[in-house]
Amino acid sequence: MAICYNLPVFQMRHLKVMQAVEDIEGKLVRWLDSISRALTFHELELIKVETIGKSGVLTLAFKELMHLSIDDKKLFGERLNRAKNSIESAIANRLKHIEILTITEKLKNETLDITLPVVNGQFGSLHMITQTVRRIRDHYHSRGFLVLDGPEIESDFFNFDALNIPKHHPARQSHDTFYLDGLEETLLRTHTSCVQIRTMMKMGLPIRMISIGKTYRNDQLDSTHSPMFHQIEGLVVDRKGITIGHLKNELKKFVATFFEVDEVDIRLRPSYFPFTEPGMEVDCRYTKENGRLRITKDGDRWLELGGAGMVHPNVFKASGIEGPAQGFAFGFGLERLIMLRYGISDIRVIFDTDVRYLQHYA
Repeated sequence: MAICYNLPVFQMRHLKVMQAVEDIEGKLVRWLDSISRALTFHELELIKVETIGKSGVLTLAFKELMHLSIDDKKLFGERLNRAKNSIESAIANRLKHIEILTITEKLKNETLDITLPVVNGQFGSLHMITQTVRRIRDHYHSRGFLVLDGPEIESDFFNFDALNIPKHHPARQSHDTFYLDGLEETLLRTHTSCVQIRTMMKMGLPIRMISIGKTYRNDQLDSTHSPMFHQIEGLVVDRKGITIGHLKNELKKFVATFFEVDEVDIRLRPSYFPFTEPGMEVDCRYTKENGRLRITKDGDRWLELGGAGMVHPNVFKASGIEGPAQGFAFGFGLERLIMLRYGISDIRVIFDTDVRYLQHYA
């Protein structure tokens, strides 16, 4: 009969991590060989996701280190870091090689004679993102809102500190945010809320504005995520008199205008955002007809659209606003709204270079 030993939890974790590290070191040669043989960006991306992506083998192993003793953290951490550095270096080198191959191939095969006549009178059109930005901009301009944008390269202060996002927040880590090499505390903005801070610091109160622009997050490209996307954010602030009722009314106006319907039904669910108090998720009613989503006040389902809330007092303080201040803010991912409006199921279609998409959604 086998004897069962009850190992202490920390010892079991030690063995688990040790086995994981040895397994990673055993697979490292295979991974490096696969990287050196990769011929496309997609192949490299698959290896990156498997190894150092958000749910990659090394990433999960690093998370286990927090349960170990200091000596074990140092021992296994050094071994994991060596493996990670080898993979990152190999991917970076191969990426440059593939870029050169791709450019060379395009120069060889995609020669274009711009003097040739247009065939069958086929022209493209404004991209659906451009169309959408113009529609939103025109709507808010007509109502007296400022429509602004700011720098895409931002500082920690405007992107995080001024928005009441604490130092330990996971959004500030490199696995979520793109930091610029050699420039301390400088990054590609992760939202357009930075524009709201800059505007309040420059103009004071009252303000009615929206900001539309590109934002960047360290996400893996798939059907619903992109490392670059667009956001629209609204801000209405004054010394007093701004309530959640005003916020809900503004959201209903925006959603009805965007989806071109007469009325919508909005639901606000409590949620947490560091820069709002209270914070909430925004849902609207919808229904499905012939497999197609339709926003309608009489819908039998709820669809999540974005986030909103009343501006946190700490945000006013960081923006240099003294005295009484009240207001609301809301934010939506532009690509998500476009996908819902046009019935697109894969975000990569929006960034595709196929002119047929431009013709179809014109």
